[in-house]
Amino acid sequence: MKPNVDLVFRYNLLILLMALVFLLLGVPLIGDSTLGRAFWRGGLTLVVILAAMATQRTKQMLFVGLLAAIIMTPLNWITLASDKHYLFLAACVFESVYLAVMAILLLVAVIRKHLATIESIYGAICAYLLLGLAWAMIYLGLSLSAAGEWTINGVNFNESSELGEVHAFSQMIYFSFVTMSTLGYGDMTPETVLVQTLTWMQSVSGQFYIAVLVAWLVSEIPRRQTYTSFEQRVS
Repeated sequence: MKPNVDLVFRYNLLILLMALVFLLLGVPLIGDSTLGRAFWRGGLTLVVILAAMATQRTKQMLFVGLLAAIIMTPLNWITLASDKHYLFLAACVFESVYLAVMAILLLVAVIRKHLATIESIYGAICAYLLLGLAWAMIYLGLSLSAAGEWTINGVNFNESSELGEVHAFSQMIYFSFVTMSTLGYGDMTPETVLVQTLTWMQSVSGQFYIAVLVAWLVSEIPRRQTYTSFEQRVS
């Protein structure tokens, strides 16, 4: 891969990482106001578009990714003015699937073209955050239906008087990453079979990601440096 292409890929990853940090850390601090909901949807839209740009390997893949992002964006913003729960659930499911696919494509690009480089570290972090966000969007959509119920310290989350979109998003981000990292504080508990099944699936996939994939990517860096040094001495 040409150096300028590597540089573009690195910049795309850095921009995507900054957008993810803003969405996951900045939006919950704004609060559950009209401005907060607008920032939440804007941040999510930005992440969706940047994920397509960061995972581009061919013009065709970039076009398909951006087309999917363009289709999802109106659905995401329509829910701001609509109280139809099925629209919100559909938007959450579509965005979750999209983010998960983008995370997988990003890992494939890192493994095939950028193994044992700084891009592999950026890519692994972005993919991890995208996967956590994808699970959180599934939980968020289910939180508005009978199929998904949680209790927080014994209080039903779905019946909480403080429940709003940004508040719910913040709680599901918390639950998602606590589950994926298997911290398991126990303060937020899934109460339905569907959510319990999704929870253990995320926990297993999170452990696989950290214990196997990230460890392998990190171990490749000194190995690749040693191999490069050997080639230089031989030549």
